[in-house]
Amino acid sequence: MNRRILKLAIPNVISNITVPFVGIVDIALVGRMGSAAYIGGVGFGTIVFTLIYTGLAFLRMGTTGLTAQAYGASNFREAANSLLRALIFALFAAVLLIILQNPIKHLLILNLKGSEQALFYAAEYFSIRIWAAPATLSVFVFMGWFIGMQNSKIPMIITIIISLSNIIISSSLVLFAGMKIDGVALGTVISQYIGLICSIGFFMAKYSRITAFFKWKSVIILDKVKRFFSVSGDIFIRSILLTGSFFIFNVVSASLGDNALALNSVMLQFLWFFAYVIDGFSYAGGTLAGRYIGAKQHDNLVLAIKKSVLFGLYIAIAFTLIYFFSVKYIFQALTDDTAIIALADSFKYWIWLVPFASFLAFLYDGIYVGATATATMRNIMIVSVLIIYIPLLFTFKHYWGNQGMWLALLIMLISRGVGLGIFLKKAVINKNR
Repeated sequence: MNRRILKLAIPNVISNITVPFVGIVDIALVGRMGSAAYIGGVGFGTIVFTLIYTGLAFLRMGTTGLTAQAYGASNFREAANSLLRALIFALFAAVLLIILQNPIKHLLILNLKGSEQALFYAAEYFSIRIWAAPATLSVFVFMGWFIGMQNSKIPMIITIIISLSNIIISSSLVLFAGMKIDGVALGTVISQYIGLICSIGFFMAKYSRITAFFKWKSVIILDKVKRFFSVSGDIFIRSILLTGSFFIFNVVSASLGDNALALNSVMLQFLWFFAYVIDGFSYAGGTLAGRYIGAKQHDNLVLAIKKSVLFGLYIAIAFTLIYFFSVKYIFQALTDDTAIIALADSFKYWIWLVPFASFLAFLYDGIYVGATATATMRNIMIVSVLIIYIPLLFTFKHYWGNQGMWLALLIMLISRGVGLGIFLKKAVINKNR
């Protein structure tokens, strides 16, 4: 079982860690443009897209769960139609985002309180990057489908290509073409379309035979569509609440000034980096959970979950040690703003606590999605964010400022992990009995 988990997880980890590297490079590029407003602008713009795309993450996560169960049951016709069904919805959602880009920009950026300069840069970043939506959402679907088919190597290669393209193109546009925020955003757009071309190429090279199973009548079967949207709806609510919690965190950060917004934008990179690594094992656990539920192999399901959690614990320990010794040096690499570096020294212990506070929440998410036990996952997210996090965020911010905000954020992550653990047996382990 360890070998099966690692076979799926390692390619996912390699592909996942390239994603936060792109964000880190973007922060590093703007971190030397001479103003904290640039960092805040890119950080804020990025979190807006994280809010949007995490809300639509069911295109990847739901496709993985449904495809993995179809694969486990050797139902390749349904696996094929799961891909087509999700791609159609992805393109529809992308067109809708482009049509509604101005209302979205005003709602999520321009009408907020905070530094006018930072919000202006965030709006500029948004206006360019939104054109990547068709490619980004289609790649989501392909990634989820490949993983559901127990193939994590192709997503790894695609993600590495996207990330390297993004880094090279954005850096070239900023350093050699004299562009600023617009160069960072344009590099992201171009790299996403490169990723889409690669996704189609890999699909045709390895799975072209499966196109014979594409049937429009099968795609629109009411029960299949209802199941897709039932799972997708739960993941959508979970994802919107999760990313919304970080969006609200950034909104409140902006009200504290450019330095606080810039500091928190950099600190969140540590959380994203850990989350992307642990998600590699989350995807592996979820993929195996879906497979063993589809194949009705209860003992293998339990073993896969136990081993995945154990791997998550080891990773949390490793990241705690890494962050303990390297926080100062990473901040210095990301920005030369002495005020932000000085502020970081008073907040570094929150970064040290991030791995243990969050690893169960991120790990269990993948397992619940693979098992399509999404209603329980959704309900726990509602409680953690709306009942626990939001009241604590504003209460703690009132009394302890930015320190209190970080305490509220970590409590939310812990509550999710504990809640998912409590309901694991009922919602997932007993599902195929």
